[in-house]
Amino acid sequence: MAALTLIPPTPAPPELVCAVRVPATMHSLPFVRCALAAMLEREAWPGESGSRMVLAASEAVTNAIEHGSADHANVVVELTVAIDRAHLSVTDTGRPGALCPVLDAAPTPPPPTSVRGRGLVIMFGLADGLDVEPVGSGTRVSMEFRRDSCAAAA
Repeated sequence: MAALTLIPPTPAPPELVCAVRVPATMHSLPFVRCALAAMLEREAWPGESGSRMVLAASEAVTNAIEHGSADHANVVVELTVAIDRAHLSVTDTGRPGALCPVLDAAPTPPPPTSVRGRGLVIMFGLADGLDVEPVGSGTRVSMEFRRDSCAAAA
């Protein structure tokens, strides 16, 4: 007679979370890039896919600083890394009178002669998923990255 053996389920690998709150100044951007790059390197994400996330974060943080933060405000950057995916969000505190941007299915690039207006287009092209939503008086940009699609793009 066969014995029945119960095998406990294998727990899901833990997610690693990195969250930083930085002053809403352009001087914070190099710190954010370095913190995210170190986190991605620790989690052994392929170099090209990590670069995609750092570039997308740079665009989101720049937008949060320039368009979504009043003087003396902060920007919060969160990165959650799991074995097969990563979630990146950037949240600003808002600027009096500013509205949360509306994200089209595919953002329209500005004219070639424009020196601004490419941030959302770049983020949309780099991420596997992108969402923009109001949070309090500010805005949160959330991006999803899948390891398999990042590896394929590399």
